[in-house]
Order: sequence, then C-alpha cells, then structure tokens
Amino acid sequence: MKGWNRFRKKLGWFVFFVAVSAWACRYSVRDTGFVDLGLEAYRLRWVTESGASAEARSKAELLLRDSNVVWDEDPAGGGFPRTAGLYLRDVEGRILSLPLPNPSDATAVLRGVEMAVTSPLRERVYREGLRAYALVLLLEGTDGEANARVRQDVDSAITATARLLSSMPKPVETPPQLVAVSLKEQAAERVLVWGLGLDPASTDSPRVVLVFGRGRRLGLPLEGPLITQTALRDRLLLIGQDCECDLDRAWLKGPLLPGRWGRELQQAALDTLGFDPGNPMVRAEISRIVERGPQNPGRRRPPSSGTSLGYSEESVETVLGSESDPAEPSNTQAAPATSATSTDPTAAIAPTALTSSTALSKPPPAPTPTNPGRGLWFVLAGALTVFFAVGLGLWFRASKR
Repeated sequence: MKGWNRFRKKLGWFVFFVAVSAWACRYSVRDTGFVDLGLEAYRLRWVTESGASAEARSKAELLLRDSNVVWDEDPAGGGFPRTAGLYLRDVEGRILSLPLPNPSDATAVLRGVEMAVTSPLRERVYREGLRAYALVLLLEGTDGEANARVRQDVDSAITATARLLSSMPKPVETPPQLVAVSLKEQAAERVLVWGLGLDPASTDSPRVVLVFGRGRRLGLPLEGPLITQTALRDRLLLIGQDCECDLDRAWLKGPLLPGRWGRELQQAALDTLGFDPGNPMVRAEISRIVERGPQNPGRRRPPSSGTSLGYSEESVETVLGSESDPAEPSNTQAAPATSATSTDPTAAIAPTALTSSTALSKPPPAPTPTNPGRGLWFVLAGALTVFFAVGLGLWFRASKR
C-alpha cells in the first residue's frame, strides 16, 4: 500500500508539472522570427522574348533551394513587367528589377538569381541574428550630422534594452547589435534594402529598421522624426516578450528578408534555440499563435511604454496618438518599374506634422483573420485543465496518507 501511495504521489507531481509546462508558452517573440510561416514567399521571374528554357529553370530552382524565393512562370503575368529582364516581386506587389548586362543571356540570369537570395550583408544578418537579441540596421543618408544623431539614439536604446535582458522570459546573452549600412553598401545591397520595405535609392536622411530572428522586420521602417530613443527602445523590448502575451500579433507578421536559409543555418538555429524552426509541428504552433490575433482588439502600447527606464521624451507616434505600429501590409499595387518605393505607413500622423517626403499616414487596420483551429485550441485547453485538476486531486490524496 505504501508503494502504491508513493507512486500516486509521484504521478500527481508529474501530472502537475506536465500541465504547467504545457500551459506556458514555449516561445518568445524573438523565437517566432526564425519560423517561415509560408505566407511571405517572394517570386522571381525572367521575362524574355524567347521564354525561359527548361534547363535555365532547373538551374534557377536549384539556386533557390532553401530560400523563400520561388521561380515564377505564371502565364497570366502576375503583375510583372513585360519588358525583358529579371524581376523580384513581394506579396504586396512591389517589384524590383535585378540588373542584368544582357537580359537574354541565361548565364547572366543565373547570376541574378544568386543575387536574389544571397549577399554578404544578408549572410551577416542571418549569423548575427542567431546569436544576438536583435539587429538595428541603420541605413545612412547623405546628411552626416543626421547620421551621427541617429546613431547616438540607437546606441542609447540598445544600452537601455541590454540592462533588461536578464529579466526577459527567454534571456539572450548578446544584446541588440547596431549594423550601420553605408551608402556604398546600400548600392551593392539593393535586394536587402528593397526587402526591408525601402526604396533602394539613397536618401538625405538616415533610415532605421529593426530585424530579429531569420531577418524578420519588426514594424515599419523608421525615418525622419520617427527615429527616437523611446520608439527604438519600445520596439526592442517587444522582441523579448512572451509570444502568448497580450500584444497585437501584427508585430509578429513583418516580412522576412528574401534570402537562402541553408542547412548550415538550419542546424545552427536548432543548436542555439533548442527547437527546430523548420519542424512542421513548430511551424503550425507558431502559425496558430500569430494568426490568433490580439486578445484585446483595442490598441496597445508596447510593454515598456512610460518612464520605467528614466526617459522623459515621447516618440512621435505617442505624441500624435499612435500607440502601436504593427507591420500591416500595404494594399497599393506597384507599377511595373525598375524598383518600387515602400509606401507603408509608420504611424497615424496629422498632415501638419509631416517633415519627411515619405508618406507616413496609416491605413485602417486589416480585419483579424478567422482562425479555424481556435475551437480545437479551446478543447485542448479544457482537457489540460481537467488533467491538471485530476493530478492535483491525486496529489492531495497522497499527501494526506
């Protein structure tokens, strides 16, 4: 009898810990950035008078393996230009023309295909993203004083965030890293700049984009007066939050950079994170979390808002009434051109407050998509609750004997 009582006691504790661990979220917002949700593939098309040969297509698809770029030969056109060339298209319809010395040369086209999925800076973003909490990409402008001022704001925001890393749900040892991209690098990294939602052409003012995980963009790019210590700090602290916390899931839906996530990076991610981002079950679970939508439809501030870190300034978004800046896709269709400037808004700002040439008005938020697996989730949650109650009851009975 005593052996049976000990067994029931151990069983009760086992059920208790299993229920608690199952109820808790296993992932942080940063973790979700390593998962390709399968909804953000870029399409690459070679437009030529004679049509792409089967051999060229086979070689191109081989180069695109393990990437989020797919070879496109849709006879309906798919919004691509009809002029000969190699074009990259994102889910919002933005088009980037990849430079080719001869659009009819299959060898040159294959070099362009390779350019679409890899570059030195993208490789750096991938490798730094595996070890660092997040990356702050500072795309420098022609105004040197503005570059220095923004760099100082970025450094201050990184320092403030680094102090809180140990208290995050899933702490990361390496703090956010600043990656300054010079004008010369921007010219050579047109695909990366375009993939961040920006016009590859250089500008006077610097631009800042936060990326995490596998090069996933957090929110919309920051330009002009929107670049403040508070805005940067609040966004950085979002990345460390529990993915099940009460925040707008649109923050988790920023696009991934176009690129190749090869086997070496996949293995490194598995070793670093403790889970496989490419596992179908993991992808399904995180997709469920992301598509579930905010638990409260009201607008929410990032969790660090206020003066908790001693700051007294307010970001432009806060002053003018924008308390969140989810990465909502733009509904505008890009015209056939060599490149397309991102018209994604960054906040709802009154027209009199505009000091940048970029349009900053925000469109109405898209309706939250219906999640067909929500009913199943509640059933599973109920089952876990019953499981927890039974285990707790067994534990109480065993403890009284």
